[in-house]
Amino acid sequence: MFDQLTINQKIEVAREGEGDWYASAVQDISGRELHVLLPRLRGNVLILGPGDRVSVRFFDESASFVFPARCLGRIGKEVPLYRLVPTGECRRVQQRRHVRLKTLLEVHYVRLPEEGGHQAAYKKAYTVDISGGGMLLAVDEPLPPGREVLLMFNLPLQQGARKMELRGRVLRLMEKEKSKYHAALEFVDITTAQQDLIMRYIFQCMARQARLTRK
Repeated sequence: MFDQLTINQKIEVAREGEGDWYASAVQDISGRELHVLLPRLRGNVLILGPGDRVSVRFFDESASFVFPARCLGRIGKEVPLYRLVPTGECRRVQQRRHVRLKTLLEVHYVRLPEEGGHQAAYKKAYTVDISGGGMLLAVDEPLPPGREVLLMFNLPLQQGARKMELRGRVLRLMEKEKSKYHAALEFVDITTAQQDLIMRYIFQCMARQARLTRK
């Protein structure tokens, strides 16, 4: 796992047995220790003491990974950090490219104008599902395959809503009923940071669904 982690890499930390993931970042890797920023969720700090056990999660371009760790305490005054030491193997949780979540998000989209044309007004649609590579969008008009659109929507993350502005290309169009269509879109030129936010939203929803199933 130390080969996959880098300084300033974004990670998420959860207390063992709890489902809330707190955002943090690696600040130093010293021997077998990770020194990380105090994890925060909606402005609240995850309070850990020496001996507390946690799960650490991070992402790369293809998957998410989770490993168990133990807190050794704090270091630093101006910028306090937790000292974490892994206590078990790092396991691959899911291949990101194949993770698709059924979810209802309001999306505002507009067709990119043809050369010399004028941009029309944004229209409202809703997602059927979403992944790190695209979305299935329920629309009230036929969007021809190959057409590109601008997409605007909010991701309701645990750390707060994040506004997303992406470009999508129509891959397929399926007529569901009269004047109702599902357009399969792939994201065009999506950044790693944008994809990370989408994947974080997906995994947060999956974790919440798993907790509800166990109840």
